[in-house]
Amino acid sequence: MKKFGFGKKGDDGEDASRHALFGRKKSSQSVSSDNPYAKQGGKDPYADDAKYANVTPYQQARAGVNNAPGGPGGPGAQSYSAPSPSPAQGGHSPQPPSGYGADRYGSGGGYGGNRYGDAAPQNRYNNAGPAPGARGPGGYGGFGPGEPDSNRDNLFAGAQERQAQKQPATNEPQSGAAGGSYGGYGEERELTAEEQEEIEYQSILAEKRQLQQDSASSVNRSVQMARQANEVGRATLARLGAQGERLNNTEKHLDLAANQNKIAQDRAAELKTLNGSMFAVHVSNPFTSKQRKLKADEEVMTRHRNEREQREATRRDGFQANQRMEGNFKEIGGAARPRQQPRKKDYGKFNLDDEEGADELEDQIDDGIEELSGQVSMMNMVGRAIGKEVDTQNKQIDRIMNKASDPDAVDDATRMNRERLARINLQRKSNIYIMTTENSAPPAKRRKTKTKDPNVITIGGKTISLEGYLTAPAPKPEKVAPPTTPAVAAEPEKEEKERKEIHLSERPRRSFKDRQNGKSRSREDPKLLKTRRQLPIWQYREEIQQALRKSGSDVLVLVGETGSGKSTQVPQFLYQEPWCKRQKLKIAGSDDEISVGGMVAITQPRRVAATTLAHRVSQEAGTPLGKGRPDGLVGYSVRFDHQVPKGSRIKFLTEGMLLHELLRDPNLRNYSAIVVDEIHERSLDVDLLVGFLKQILASDFTGRGGIPLKVVIMSATADVEGIQEFFKDVRPKKEGEETLQVLKIKGRQYPVTVHHEPRPVPDIQDALLKTIYKIHLQEQLPGDILAFLTGQEEIEAAQKLIEEYAATLASNVPKIKVFPLYGQLSMDAQREAFLPVKASFTRKIVLATNIAETSVTVPGVRYVVDCGKAKVKQYRARLGMESLLAKPISKSSAVQRTGRAGREGPGKCFRLYPEAAFKTLQDSDLPEILRNDVLGAVLTMKARGIQDVLAFPLMDPPETEAIEKALIHLHFLGALNDDGSITTVGETMARFPISAPLGAVILAAANPEFDCLIEAIDIISCITSGEDIFLSIQSEEAQEEVETFRKELQRREGDIITYLTTIQQYTAENADRVNWCKQRKINMRNMKQALNIRRQLRGMCLKEKLLDEAPPADPQPFVPISPERAEQVLKCFLRGFALKTAMLAPDGSFVTVQGKHVVAIHPASVLHGQKKEAIMFLEHVYTNKNYAKKVSSIQAAWITEALEK
Repeated sequence: MKKFGFGKKGDDGEDASRHALFGRKKSSQSVSSDNPYAKQGGKDPYADDAKYANVTPYQQARAGVNNAPGGPGGPGAQSYSAPSPSPAQGGHSPQPPSGYGADRYGSGGGYGGNRYGDAAPQNRYNNAGPAPGARGPGGYGGFGPGEPDSNRDNLFAGAQERQAQKQPATNEPQSGAAGGSYGGYGEERELTAEEQEEIEYQSILAEKRQLQQDSASSVNRSVQMARQANEVGRATLARLGAQGERLNNTEKHLDLAANQNKIAQDRAAELKTLNGSMFAVHVSNPFTSKQRKLKADEEVMTRHRNEREQREATRRDGFQANQRMEGNFKEIGGAARPRQQPRKKDYGKFNLDDEEGADELEDQIDDGIEELSGQVSMMNMVGRAIGKEVDTQNKQIDRIMNKASDPDAVDDATRMNRERLARINLQRKSNIYIMTTENSAPPAKRRKTKTKDPNVITIGGKTISLEGYLTAPAPKPEKVAPPTTPAVAAEPEKEEKERKEIHLSERPRRSFKDRQNGKSRSREDPKLLKTRRQLPIWQYREEIQQALRKSGSDVLVLVGETGSGKSTQVPQFLYQEPWCKRQKLKIAGSDDEISVGGMVAITQPRRVAATTLAHRVSQEAGTPLGKGRPDGLVGYSVRFDHQVPKGSRIKFLTEGMLLHELLRDPNLRNYSAIVVDEIHERSLDVDLLVGFLKQILASDFTGRGGIPLKVVIMSATADVEGIQEFFKDVRPKKEGEETLQVLKIKGRQYPVTVHHEPRPVPDIQDALLKTIYKIHLQEQLPGDILAFLTGQEEIEAAQKLIEEYAATLASNVPKIKVFPLYGQLSMDAQREAFLPVKASFTRKIVLATNIAETSVTVPGVRYVVDCGKAKVKQYRARLGMESLLAKPISKSSAVQRTGRAGREGPGKCFRLYPEAAFKTLQDSDLPEILRNDVLGAVLTMKARGIQDVLAFPLMDPPETEAIEKALIHLHFLGALNDDGSITTVGETMARFPISAPLGAVILAAANPEFDCLIEAIDIISCITSGEDIFLSIQSEEAQEEVETFRKELQRREGDIITYLTTIQQYTAENADRVNWCKQRKINMRNMKQALNIRRQLRGMCLKEKLLDEAPPADPQPFVPISPERAEQVLKCFLRGFALKTAMLAPDGSFVTVQGKHVVAIHPASVLHGQKKEAIMFLEHVYTNKNYAKKVSSIQAAWITEALEK
């Protein structure tokens, strides 16, 4: 009976679960508000308005399928049965027409009826005796009232229709009739085996008929619903067509308005020039006037040509939209399958009663299923057409918004033209006024004016600007001649006032200068100053300043709770101190004069923190900050973004940037104080930086001309005892001096309610999304949400799901705006997460990694969702292998995340782990220097002049084995001599902001032996741009589609040459790089980051004389690299990665040359699943097994050649 079942389970389980998660129904399951079973579809409301006359409208949905009986509730619905007996035969009157509620659910078949026990006509299948369907307790067939002992045949009376109709109508009791005995003769007897078998057979046959009837009704209803859905889809498509025409008209009108506005501006400029030329002194060169006129004419022609091209493009887009819409309707109009006539089938396999009726029902079911399949196909076509049209119109809307981003842009331009015309008219009146008042004076003589303004001349003893503005005092009354024309009478006082206002508004503003220091004067914002004074740290201002004024007190440990304001206020407290001024002096034993001090440096662990804090402090100080600013008080310096205005006194920068400055200036002469913020994060760079600062503090400051360097260590959860122990032997103490002081500041922390999960969650991503949805629906505005995730991939996946959920929200629920926040994000995108949402009735949701734990505050956050994990990189020196896994955070990190919710008001923190799990967390994170490769740190120490790296002061020294391996590796790369001193090659490698092996590759590529520096820079830029530039693909369908585009990028040599081909094709693409990346599933942000790195490395190679000249600018035509050239590039990379090679073993696995470890090629590599003689890999990571990433195919002989050199 599979054929008569109620449909199989759909294969869209993922979509169903997602719709269930969002709390919405799929569109294909929605029904009309009218009765979908009884009411026919009305006339198409859009048929008369459709402009596509050549498209035949689709036939309306009919009541039934091939005149089949309608289902329960369908028009013309009726039960499957033989004709009812006439009244003459003892039957009742004909049944009412069945509809919704008839036969099965209504008066003829409700509870207590034919099927469920309601009042019903006489037994339809047995015309003798009382009707089994009389009102009674209900049930199949029902028992009449007062007949509790009715024989069991009544149960199966409905299955004996033919037998009952074949018997003549009679008043005598029949065998098996209601009220009769078993035998019909008043005597009770046992049923024979044949009778029992017949009863069982009739029961099965009745059940089969009922299932057939239900199936036919279900198919009929499904077909009707599919037809109605198709009609709605076609109507929606027609509406989209009309909307597309309106969009095309809007775009045409915008283009026309912009062109007319431009013409008006040109006319205003011509009038202004003409008006000025009437009184201006002509000093133009007559020999170049023709050229200027031709140039102006050419500009006009170019603009007109561009306007024509713009109008033509708009017209072409509109025509294509019309053609596309007509094509959609033609395709849909011919897509429906024609209805087939019922066909007879051979059912000779079974010899059942009522065979002919059963065959008819099966034919109806088969025909209905076929039509339903056709309707579903049409629904798919309609949906695809609607989707394409919506995408096209969305792009057109974006284009329109770009043309008129401000709704009042055209009106503003028109208003500006009106103001210009009014100003020109006022100038004309002013000039005429001068002429009328001086008409009796001698002719004007041209002479040089004494004013400094070269655009001012003197005519008739009056000072007049060439722009036509009156700048001299009004003439004396006695010298005023009567006006010759009434239209140019003496100017009213109102016009005189307008002239003065216009003149003052045109006067350029001058910047204020600080006469004492020659710097830009800061003008503190009074509103922000009031906010600053309310910060907890403000009342400790004097204590902080006095602590560093004391003689010999050079180190201050400042422990401030979250929200105290230490990151923004401490540098402003220090830069105005007397000891923080730039001083010029001579070094002892030398005649050279040096400048020391004058700036305060504040280090931050991340770029986003440095830039955000710099913008905040610049606002508080009232000083400009931005590109092109000539001067200012505040600046910042991060990788790829260096904005330090002239005369800056406060400088925010990352720890790595200050380490690079230490290589150029070991004594940090530019700074009077160094503020190390967020030291509790214990990054590798901050440990190195603190070690170098300790060395400077331990010296006699000879390199600084005897001027001490002040150091401020700040954190919210710092290990004060450890810091005191580290700095205790900085300088020998004098009597009464304190080298280090500790100051603790209470924060302004509002109460935060912490909610833990009752038990561990199996899926963190799913639990995080559900928690966000719950907060959004239950918590009132204002109050934004900050959610902590583990990485970029998780953030992008969650952002997509939340945005899909936001599209389903009702109008009375606040809207959602999602912002990502992670390290590889562009600076502009990172800043957007800190800006308030402009739209009203909207909640901001920030999805961030652990970069939002400290340093910065996201305004408006009241709710924090903590996943309890973070990706931690760990290096195993013995194995030479690195792992990047999501691990539980520490208690200090959990406290920091919780504190984000209480910065501006009472908040809530939702931890996606039990409270018992929180108690088992470590107190603090393990310092990076203990879990990362120290190769770069050792190179930095050697470049800084540290000979004995084992004796270098570190708060937590790494294992001796790790340092020794790093020294051996640097010696192999040529960065160290045999005695351990740094070489010239090593000094150059240390100046590059890349790892030591990649630096070795850069230097090798510059040698004539390889001569592939441009290619090496391109590859290194892709490698160091963040996570893999190729996005992971989940579905098989998307995999097949993307592979067709990625094949043109992939090279048989491996990943390195594939990276080179990718960046070369990307830079050669000049039309649409966004679409290019989308087709190939390439991370657009990482590609932009790669171009920034490439630009920086090229500039450094020019500075280091590794490049003779700058490479040509992009775009350049793409030329595939030859196999011979690719071989040279791979050999060049072996100079830096010869120790990261593996040979093919007899069992088909790869065994590393160093360490003899078995590795597998990562699935993301183009060489995955291939067997090569030998491979070179740039990364050795462990996730669920040992993987080699960024793999290239090499020859075994190349390894020996690289190891011997």
